[in-house]
Amino acid sequence: MIEARNVIKKYGAVTALDDFTVDIPEGKIGILGPNGAGKSTFVKIALGLIRTTSGSITVLGEDLDRNTVDIRRKIGYMPEHDCIPNSMTGVEFLIEMGLVTGMSLQSATQRTHEILGHLMMGEEKYRKIEEYSGGMRQKIKLAQGLIHGPEVIFLDEPTSGLDPKARQEMLETINGLTEVSGTNVLLSTHILQDVETVCDHVIIVNNGKLQMQENVKKLMQRQTDVIQVRIGGSTEDFVKQLKKSGITATSGGRGLHVPYVNDKTFEQIVDSAVKSNCQLYEMERTTVTMDNVYLEVVD
Repeated sequence: MIEARNVIKKYGAVTALDDFTVDIPEGKIGILGPNGAGKSTFVKIALGLIRTTSGSITVLGEDLDRNTVDIRRKIGYMPEHDCIPNSMTGVEFLIEMGLVTGMSLQSATQRTHEILGHLMMGEEKYRKIEEYSGGMRQKIKLAQGLIHGPEVIFLDEPTSGLDPKARQEMLETINGLTEVSGTNVLLSTHILQDVETVCDHVIIVNNGKLQMQENVKKLMQRQTDVIQVRIGGSTEDFVKQLKKSGITATSGGRGLHVPYVNDKTFEQIVDSAVKSNCQLYEMERTTVTMDNVYLEVVD
């Protein structure tokens, strides 16, 4: 769907993307990364809003530098910032956005009611946007990105600021996009659970480089329960003692991650702490989540 090859993007002395290379498949893709990691820069380049310093990028099989206008007709965008006109009704705004993309009035009107019906806007679509709740405003922003039937839509923090119910509704809507309309989704978010809930693949970006690209289900299936361990003393000696028991500990979060096999694992941890003269401060069994994976990659 999107291919980037050795992309470099500099803002003066700051390098936002550093030899960034990635192949993004079709489906629902999550892009994760801390602030300043380069994910927003990548999204802006993929949208054709800014150009690379060097390297190449293709979107939907077309060279972005050569066919920016044609590619934009196939792309939808739901921005994070609140940029919708308060004085218009939801229906008026969407019809206007359809006309802007080159649709006829009849087509724009029909498409508007189809999308708002799918989003379960009900009679709210005839109210002025200034009267909308946060969840309704997010739905309208999503709707305007879908009005022209794009092949891929970029979603920038779509659940930001939503209450739990509205957030769940938004995630369910996003989940249905590929099933109902065949629209591919590129989801940029700081909420790791959203990626775990919605996305087929995850891309983690840090320091302008690709750190991980994985199928979400396969990634989580490979993870096992772990025991979070914090100790006082020589971590190196403690890890060596664990290895003698056939256990490999890894750094993660506040201390070490020890794979949980059975309840005997707890005994082996205690025994290793005693033999390495380490104080055992914490030993808690937890389930690995996207949060754990993310922290291990970006720390």
